[in-house]
Amino acid sequence: MSYHKFNESQREQLVLRRLKQGEIVALISDAGTPGISDPGMELAKLCVSENVPVVPIPGPCALVSALSASGLSTDEFTFGKLYQVLDRLTLQLDDIAGDA
Repeated sequence: MSYHKFNESQREQLVLRRLKQGEIVALISDAGTPGISDPGMELAKLCVSENVPVVPIPGPCALVSALSASGLSTDEFTFGKLYQVLDRLTLQLDDIAGDA
């Protein structure tokens, strides 16, 4: 079945129902990791909220695979290193808090 940004809200319940009936479903993307660069985040979030397991197939980055299956919003995710010097760390955290 097709699942894309133009029909994802109509397909989510159908996919969830099929999963709950024991079917194995794979979300395959042609443009990147589902939920990161393709539709899929809302479906993963729905599955997580319904206690339906979401299993990512890792690519070159395990972090991105885990994020795509977590059900967390992927549009505001930040990954990086925090400073270890207290004054720089404080400035960095203040900057991050200001963006929230």
